[in-house]
Amino acid sequence: MYVGPKKTPRDFGFKAGDYHIVVNDGTETAKAYDILGRLLWEVPALARGQYGDFEYKLPLSDTPPGLYQIGAIYRDYLANHSPAYDRTLLAYGWFSFDLVELEQQEIRYGRSGTMIHGGGSACGWPGAWAPYQPLYPTHGCVRMRNADLARVEALCKPFNTVYVSVYQEA
Repeated sequence: MYVGPKKTPRDFGFKAGDYHIVVNDGTETAKAYDILGRLLWEVPALARGQYGDFEYKLPLSDTPPGLYQIGAIYRDYLANHSPAYDRTLLAYGWFSFDLVELEQQEIRYGRSGTMIHGGGSACGWPGAWAPYQPLYPTHGCVRMRNADLARVEALCKPFNTVYVSVYQEA
């Protein structure tokens, strides 16, 4: 059984050119869909925190379930494909995407999802900058492999909205 969003992207004006990424922590996948519901891609992803499974209300735990949209985007890979060691790049990888809550997760759960990002301090350097680094739990963010984040970035065009639904085990 899963806990997920109460609303859909259509409740927020889902239109041609917009995309929907569905992150399921139970299956450890992220799937991207277009406005017609066509599957564009499926990749490994974690919405798992460092506290423990089946928990999303505590700090350092799983990404709270619900609907988000991508806000600010940090395109560190486009700025420098081969950087020297950097603590931020170690933690967040090639791209990172702010998640804007659409279902008042902060009020409901006391916290909300923060970002989608790659990297991983547990991978060390330069391992955290590798295209297909291992996925380790975060502090409540969605983690994807760096190369797969380029797929997310490709969906983020001007005037498009990218919605993200997060499902957690209940």
